[in-house]
Amino acid sequence: MKRVICAMLVGTMLMLTGCGNELTVAAAVPIEEIYPPSITAMQFSQDTVNKYVNGTVDFTAATADLETMTIVVSDSMGREVYWTVTDLEAFAGYLYGSLDFSIDYLALLPGQYTFTIYLTDRLDNLSNPVFGTLLVP
Repeated sequence: MKRVICAMLVGTMLMLTGCGNELTVAAAVPIEEIYPPSITAMQFSQDTVNKYVNGTVDFTAATADLETMTIVVSDSMGREVYWTVTDLEAFAGYLYGSLDFSIDYLALLPGQYTFTIYLTDRLDNLSNPVFGTLLVP
């Protein structure tokens, strides 16, 4: 009986240890680096006679795949009152450059407004936002 129990223990130990054989698997996993577009500068001026803002944003796009420019105008309470998206397919392939923008504020009530501009690429990565203020008399 002792021999049977001892044989069972030895057999169990051999099964658990796998007879000393080990299998090692190594695989290289590619990591995709994300390079969102970046707005490096913004200049704008307000035309109070014709009631619009004209400006430019300078950008860099390491992957050269700009897709859209979004402009959001918010009132002093933080409510969005104007929103537009511009297709930038014409800038595909550019690593850097300048984009013109304009904001028509004929329909806005008098007050102070903040506008935010950001860019997206084809993978929907967002750039840093830039902010400007306009005063509607």
